[in-house]
Amino acid sequence: MKRVFLSACMLLCLGVVCGTVSPALAAPQDKVLKKLAKAGAKKNKKAEKAEKAEKREKPEKAEKKKAEKPAKPGKADSGKIGPVAEVLKDLPYITDARPNLHAKQYKYMQSATWCSVCNLKMPDMVKDYNERYKAQGIEIILISADDTEEKAKAFMEKYNAPFPCVMRSCPDLQKLPHYRTSSRLPDIFTVSAEGELLSDGSPMRGRPD
Repeated sequence: MKRVFLSACMLLCLGVVCGTVSPALAAPQDKVLKKLAKAGAKKNKKAEKAEKAEKREKPEKAEKKKAEKPAKPGKADSGKIGPVAEVLKDLPYITDARPNLHAKQYKYMQSATWCSVCNLKMPDMVKDYNERYKAQGIEIILISADDTEEKAKAFMEKYNAPFPCVMRSCPDLQKLPHYRTSSRLPDIFTVSAEGELLSDGSPMRGRPD
């Protein structure tokens, strides 16, 4: 193509220098120019088609990338709770307080009104819960070993405990991951939201049941 173009240019220049272009030279020159014009038109059409195709592909690629991205957790996902919370949500609490079902950790605290060490421990537990645990996503569940709900309620009110309380006689407590009925009080141990044992709490000094 370059050679043809150079030949046409040379013929044109020759015509200009001579002042005239003979019909014999003009005919092939016109053909060359027409061919060049057609080739240029075809090239332009191809370029236009490629450009249009690229414009169509861009939104398709964008949609594909969007589809490949993992979906962000929605309202339905945010409502899911772990195995510990699944049990806690249905327990018969004797207080108005209810557990945070989306807590990161849970502390089971077995206690009783007649336990002197429990009475010493409660102010610290309430303080820690209000100042640290609640903000850190740690929930306390007090499990009362008292023989009546009235005694357990009075114990919670005495220390203004903001966390929930359930009676130890509740059979559904056995469904809690790593829960055990302790023979010594107070007994505090911690589990993750998924039910993994984080601390067995080694029963603290107290009076046998």
